[in-house]
Amino acid sequence: MNRFELSRRYLAAILFLATAGVFAMGLAAQDDVWQLMRADYGWKGQRTDVTGLLQDLLSRGGVEGRVLVSNQTMGGDPAIGKDKSLRIFARSGRGQEREFDFNEGATVDVRMFAVRNRDRDDRPSGDADRDREHDRDHDRDRGEGRGVQIIRGFYGVKGHSVNVTDLLQNRVRDGVLAVNVSNDSLGGDPAPGADKILIVIYKYRGEEQAAAVREGGTLTLP
Repeated sequence: MNRFELSRRYLAAILFLATAGVFAMGLAAQDDVWQLMRADYGWKGQRTDVTGLLQDLLSRGGVEGRVLVSNQTMGGDPAIGKDKSLRIFARSGRGQEREFDFNEGATVDVRMFAVRNRDRDDRPSGDADRDREHDRDHDRDRGEGRGVQIIRGFYGVKGHSVNVTDLLQNRVRDGVLAVNVSNDSLGGDPAPGADKILIVIYKYRGEEQAAAVREGGTLTLP
């Protein structure tokens, strides 16, 4: 075998290995991002479905690209005094299903999971454009860039809470929210006889944060 033939075979081997490497990288990239299917938070059998809440937090990019696993960010404490965890059930680009577990106090990298807003993504582009324009107008009405922006709000106790997001958004004045945490101010009593708590996820100066105030207290943001 002459030198030219050896060189040609050597070059072919290099090209094959390079192509295989690029293909493998492509498969790995597919598995790097997982489609969020379902999520719950709690301890053993005391768990709360947090799929919608987590989708919202991930789609907004968390805080500096991460979502903290805590009672505040997960919408309440489903198992008081217990070491809780967040379970995420997801599917890879190749159809592989997997469970991810994050202990209380850990953070979730938002780049790991893909979420999809079906209500908007499935509609024609013209509808999506109108939605974006409406969102911009709504943000201006709530003072975006000038103060606090309410993302989500829940009032109650484990298993008995109400979504008070719209109510809190409508009470923002000049970028400031001040509200007494009571049944009267929050639209009713979701859990008669229980000591309730108001949990709010909000954005201020570009950073997503959370606050929790017990019934009888006063929430003031920022």
